[in-house]
Amino acid sequence: MRSRFRHLFKNKALLLALLFWVLSVTGGIVFPQAIIAFLNRTNARVLQVFGTYYLVFGFVVVGLSALLMLLPLSRKRLGSGKAEYSRFSWIALLYSTGMGSGLLLRAVQEPIYYYRYPPVSHIGPEQLALQYTFFHWGFTPWAMYSLFGLMVAWQLYIKKKGNIAQAVLPGSQNKTGVRITHLFIILITLVGVVASLGLGAGQFIGGLKVIFGWSIGDKGLLLTVFGVGLMATVSALTGIQKMIRYLADFDLALSICLMLFVALFLSGSASLDTTLQAFGTYLVHFAEMSLSIGDYRASKAFTEDWTVFYWAFWLAWVPFTGIFIARISKGRTIREFLFATIIVPAMATMLWFSVFANKAIALMQQGGSYAGEYEDLFTSLYHFLYQLPLGSITVTITAVLVLIAILNSVDSAIFVLAMFSDHGNINPAPVHKLAWGIIITATSLGISALGSDALLNAISKLLIIMALPFSILYGWQILRFLYQTINERKK
Repeated sequence: MRSRFRHLFKNKALLLALLFWVLSVTGGIVFPQAIIAFLNRTNARVLQVFGTYYLVFGFVVVGLSALLMLLPLSRKRLGSGKAEYSRFSWIALLYSTGMGSGLLLRAVQEPIYYYRYPPVSHIGPEQLALQYTFFHWGFTPWAMYSLFGLMVAWQLYIKKKGNIAQAVLPGSQNKTGVRITHLFIILITLVGVVASLGLGAGQFIGGLKVIFGWSIGDKGLLLTVFGVGLMATVSALTGIQKMIRYLADFDLALSICLMLFVALFLSGSASLDTTLQAFGTYLVHFAEMSLSIGDYRASKAFTEDWTVFYWAFWLAWVPFTGIFIARISKGRTIREFLFATIIVPAMATMLWFSVFANKAIALMQQGGSYAGEYEDLFTSLYHFLYQLPLGSITVTITAVLVLIAILNSVDSAIFVLAMFSDHGNINPAPVHKLAWGIIITATSLGISALGSDALLNAISKLLIIMALPFSILYGWQILRFLYQTINERKK
């Protein structure tokens, strides 16, 4: 065991993580305002200059994913033998790792924003609120995750690359370039999970304040970060088959119960009509919405602040989420993989938003005295649930779901990072998972201890900035994958 720990200190991936921890905490202490200002400016500039590029990229990824689903190639199986996970657990792991906490936090706030400030004017606000929420959380983000995951799974289970490190960047003879790419993916995953843990803990604390009136301050925040980091590390140490899967199953089952409870209070026919109209229009005008053209040409400010921001954000999470999806998908056919990682979660996400949005809009229209209760990202869902029966119970359940969603993101990230530091081993040694759990928790604690939400938000913007070079790598991998598959069909 002592020799294993000694080996860790020579591991480049872990040394990079330690360097990030030192620089982020030290920088946050010495010149936080300069860091915040620089990252804010750079983030705004990237979104402004590369807006059209991101729009086209998202549209192309969806188109390619749909094409692959229809080709004979899709009958190939990703590895031999029985699938490791039941379909329910498989979908649960996708849901909790990909978007769990976001679906909770945005369930009411985002559609209400589109309802009150519609990006285009030729559609009724109720339908438009759902249509744009479907657009931003539907097929495009899941296709981004899925296509990358498929390319990694293809290398792992069909090309028999043997480990994650080889599967992520196959065929390259440039060893320096491969190392840099691996370290970049490790860094972008680390930045994402640190920002998620720090901000997510703050969101959980905010929920406790709304629910119970508790104002537990910075000590409560640090205790929450530590607790989540500790539980996530323990979860990762047990492996995907145990605590990670159990938490994901529980998270999905409880989320379905919450959605069904809210659905009991819907006006059935009116809500169904609005949902179907929004979904149908979303499908018919998908290209126009994706490229912001024609009747769906939104303002530059809206496109940059919402669509381009979202596409960059989803891209930044692609390495971690895609690799995790590949890891849990052995034994599935390509068609099943694409269907279950794009169509199923996208449709479930749209159903989720339609239930909450339809009821929230109805409450606004009935009340006549709306005072902005649904506009705060962190508290909108809590305020909404308090307007329904059994509010004290449902808001407590929601707070638990937020905590589990954060926990699931962190434990999955620990597992993915451990695979990289353990030379791509798809079942990394416990010592690597323990090391990453300590690094992630310590970094999040260090940044949170500085007491600046602005700094944590700035680090999340660093994630958006890093999405740009990753998108170039992603594009190159797509071209290489298409070239390989076309050549295989010729043989």
